[in-house]
Amino acid sequence: MKKLLILVSLLITTISFAGHHEATENQIIFTINANIVEGKADSFKALLKEMVPAVKASEPDTTRYQYFMSPDNKKLTLIEVYPNNEAALFHMAAFAVSPFGEEFLASISITSFVIAGNASPELMESVEPFTSDNRPPVQGFIR
Repeated sequence: MKKLLILVSLLITTISFAGHHEATENQIIFTINANIVEGKADSFKALLKEMVPAVKASEPDTTRYQYFMSPDNKKLTLIEVYPNNEAALFHMAAFAVSPFGEEFLASISITSFVIAGNASPELMESVEPFTSDNRPPVQGFIR
Protein backbone atom coordinates (compact mmCIF):
# COMPACT_ATOMS: atom_id res chain seq x y z
CA MET A 1 0.00 0.00 0.00
CA LYS A 2 2.84 2.36 0.89
CA LYS A 3 4.50 1.74 -2.50
CA LEU A 4 1.21 2.44 -4.27
CA LEU A 5 0.81 5.76 -2.45
CA ILE A 6 4.37 6.77 -3.36
CA LEU A 7 3.79 5.80 -7.00
CA VAL A 8 0.52 7.76 -7.18
CA SER A 9 2.18 10.75 -5.50
CA LEU A 10 5.05 10.72 -8.01
CA LEU A 11 2.64 10.38 -10.92
CA ILE A 12 0.52 13.33 -9.75
CA THR A 13 3.62 15.47 -9.19
CA THR A 14 4.93 14.64 -12.67
CA ILE A 15 1.61 15.35 -14.35
CA SER A 16 1.19 18.57 -12.37
CA PHE A 17 4.67 19.77 -13.31
CA ALA A 18 4.22 18.86 -16.96
CA GLY A 19 0.96 20.80 -17.16
CA HIS A 20 2.48 23.84 -15.44
CA HIS A 21 5.55 23.76 -17.67
CA GLU A 22 3.47 23.47 -20.83
CA ALA A 23 1.21 26.31 -19.72
CA THR A 24 4.12 28.66 -19.04
CA GLU A 25 5.72 27.85 -22.39
CA ASN A 26 2.63 29.23 -24.15
CA GLN A 27 2.49 32.42 -22.09
CA ILE A 28 1.94 35.76 -23.74
CA ILE A 29 3.28 38.76 -21.86
CA PHE A 30 2.38 42.38 -22.63
CA THR A 31 4.77 45.01 -21.31
CA ILE A 32 3.45 48.50 -21.95
CA ASN A 33 5.28 51.68 -21.04
CA ALA A 34 3.55 55.02 -21.32
CA ASN A 35 3.60 58.63 -20.27
CA ILE A 36 0.60 59.87 -18.32
CA VAL A 37 -1.00 62.83 -20.09
CA GLU A 38 -0.36 65.99 -18.07
CA GLY A 39 -3.18 66.69 -15.65
CA LYS A 40 -4.66 63.18 -16.00
CA ALA A 41 -2.83 61.29 -13.23
CA ASP A 42 -5.59 61.58 -10.61
CA SER A 43 -8.44 60.74 -12.99
CA PHE A 44 -6.36 57.87 -14.40
CA LYS A 45 -5.82 56.40 -10.91
CA ALA A 46 -9.58 56.71 -10.29
CA LEU A 47 -10.23 54.92 -13.60
CA LEU A 48 -7.91 52.08 -12.59
CA LYS A 49 -9.84 51.61 -9.33
CA GLU A 50 -12.85 50.69 -11.46
CA MET A 51 -11.13 49.07 -14.41
CA VAL A 52 -8.81 46.62 -12.63
CA PRO A 53 -11.61 44.88 -10.65
CA ALA A 54 -13.72 44.74 -13.82
CA VAL A 55 -10.89 43.03 -15.73
CA LYS A 56 -10.29 40.64 -12.81
CA ALA A 57 -13.97 39.70 -12.71
CA SER A 58 -14.49 39.32 -16.46
CA GLU A 59 -11.18 37.77 -17.56
CA PRO A 60 -10.51 34.65 -15.48
CA ASP A 61 -7.60 33.58 -17.70
CA THR A 62 -5.66 36.83 -17.19
CA THR A 63 -3.00 35.68 -14.72
CA ARG A 64 -1.28 39.04 -14.12
CA TYR A 65 -2.57 42.55 -14.67
CA GLN A 66 -0.48 45.10 -12.78
CA TYR A 67 0.11 48.82 -13.11
CA PHE A 68 3.26 50.53 -11.87
CA MET A 69 3.60 54.31 -11.75
CA SER A 70 6.60 56.56 -11.18
CA PRO A 71 6.57 58.59 -7.94
CA ASP A 72 5.95 61.80 -9.92
CA ASN A 73 2.88 60.21 -11.60
CA LYS A 74 4.30 60.85 -15.07
CA LYS A 75 5.32 57.37 -16.22
CA LEU A 76 3.44 54.11 -16.28
CA THR A 77 4.31 50.45 -16.79
CA LEU A 78 1.59 47.86 -17.29
CA ILE A 79 2.40 44.15 -17.22
CA GLU A 80 -0.20 41.67 -18.42
CA VAL A 81 0.32 37.91 -18.51
CA TYR A 82 -1.91 35.44 -20.31
CA PRO A 83 -1.55 31.64 -20.38
CA ASN A 84 -1.95 31.56 -24.18
CA ASN A 85 -2.90 33.47 -27.32
CA GLU A 86 -6.61 32.81 -26.82
CA ALA A 87 -6.67 34.54 -23.42
CA ALA A 88 -4.72 37.52 -24.80
CA LEU A 89 -7.13 37.74 -27.75
CA PHE A 90 -10.06 37.61 -25.34
CA HIS A 91 -8.56 40.57 -23.45
CA MET A 92 -8.08 42.58 -26.63
CA ALA A 93 -11.67 41.91 -27.71
CA ALA A 94 -12.95 42.91 -24.27
CA PHE A 95 -10.85 46.09 -24.33
CA ALA A 96 -12.28 47.04 -27.73
CA VAL A 97 -15.81 47.20 -26.28
CA SER A 98 -14.88 48.26 -22.76
CA PRO A 99 -16.52 51.33 -21.26
CA PHE A 100 -13.03 52.22 -19.96
CA GLY A 101 -11.10 52.11 -23.25
CA GLU A 102 -11.65 55.64 -24.49
CA GLU A 103 -10.69 57.32 -21.21
CA PHE A 104 -7.77 54.91 -20.77
CA LEU A 105 -6.29 55.79 -24.16
CA ALA A 106 -6.95 59.53 -23.64
CA SER A 107 -5.00 59.42 -20.37
CA ILE A 108 -1.76 57.89 -21.61
CA SER A 109 0.72 58.11 -24.45
CA ILE A 110 2.22 54.69 -25.17
CA THR A 111 6.00 54.82 -25.58
CA SER A 112 6.55 51.07 -25.99
CA PHE A 113 4.37 47.97 -26.18
CA VAL A 114 6.20 44.65 -26.34
CA ILE A 115 4.49 41.32 -26.76
CA ALA A 116 6.78 38.61 -25.42
CA GLY A 117 5.97 35.07 -26.47
CA ASN A 118 4.88 33.23 -29.58
CA ALA A 119 2.08 35.57 -30.59
CA SER A 120 -0.32 34.23 -33.20
CA PRO A 121 -1.06 36.21 -36.38
CA GLU A 122 -4.57 36.82 -34.98
CA LEU A 123 -3.16 38.31 -31.79
CA MET A 124 -0.74 40.52 -33.71
CA GLU A 125 -3.61 41.74 -35.86
CA SER A 126 -5.63 42.63 -32.74
CA VAL A 127 -2.79 44.75 -31.29
CA GLU A 128 -1.90 46.39 -34.61
CA PRO A 129 -3.27 49.81 -33.59
CA PHE A 130 -0.81 49.81 -30.66
CA THR A 131 2.25 47.76 -31.62
CA SER A 132 3.92 45.39 -34.04
CA ASP A 133 6.72 44.50 -31.59
CA ASN A 134 6.56 40.74 -30.95
CA ARG A 135 9.55 39.07 -29.34
CA PRO A 136 9.40 35.27 -29.39
CA PRO A 137 11.44 33.36 -26.82
CA VAL A 138 15.07 32.60 -27.66
CA GLN A 139 16.64 31.18 -24.48
CA GLY A 140 15.82 30.90 -20.80
CA PHE A 141 13.77 28.85 -18.43
CA ILE A 142 10.55 29.03 -16.45
CA ARG A 143 10.22 27.42 -13.03
